[in-house]
Amino acid sequence: MTLHSRHSEQDAAAILVSSPSVLSKIAGYVHTDASAENVDWARVAELADRNILSSVDRAFLGICADIAGGANEDEARSFGARWDALDWQHQAIIAGVLTSSAQSKRTNERRLLGKTGFVDTYHESDREELNVVRVRLGADHPAVVNDALGRERVGYREGASANELWQRGRGVWRMQPDRVIASQLLLIAHAGVIRLVGTIDGVTIHGDRLAIIGSPLADHPLIGQSDPLDNGSQNPVAYGSLDADD
Repeated sequence: MTLHSRHSEQDAAAILVSSPSVLSKIAGYVHTDASAENVDWARVAELADRNILSSVDRAFLGICADIAGGANEDEARSFGARWDALDWQHQAIIAGVLTSSAQSKRTNERRLLGKTGFVDTYHESDREELNVVRVRLGADHPAVVNDALGRERVGYREGASANELWQRGRGVWRMQPDRVIASQLLLIAHAGVIRLVGTIDGVTIHGDRLAIIGSPLADHPLIGQSDPLDNGSQNPVAYGSLDADD
């Protein structure tokens, strides 16, 4: 067995054993623990296709089998093989986007349940926090030759539209990929003031730098407020959390 497939099977096994409720339902079919050697992935894939479990459980099992490669006869073209072929940055990007999607889905579900009276989502203790990335722009100046985003000028320009400022601020920065992809908002600051806020929907990689994929939020209430992550550091990039109600 190749190192790549070994890693993908371990990842799949770790995901599988993280859901004891699912494991208990398939205990009579698949004997497993945290070790990938003890999982019959072909059997897991078969169970995912049989209508004996809930649709959620079958989807969960199917994804585990896909990652391990047990649901694809062509191992080289399996999800697991492709997953292991990625470097850590691209794996972190995918994992982070999926995590963000899950957090958004959880928040939406809690709000829906709150409106129907099943749960109270508005208790102080239940407030959600938003992970944010702040980038600090300097003064307006020419972009480097062959700018990765095709820009002619970067930095802050007074009077720039939201779209122009977004293009100037969303990249390209030396950032920690795992921190970025676990965040929901990008704050673009200049002279200690938030000038624009935008969503973080993904990233693109440009050598050792990243650019944010997202959309500007021109009416966000943080715009015009003091930079909440202003720490006096020379590093233009900072990470933090804000109350979702801010």
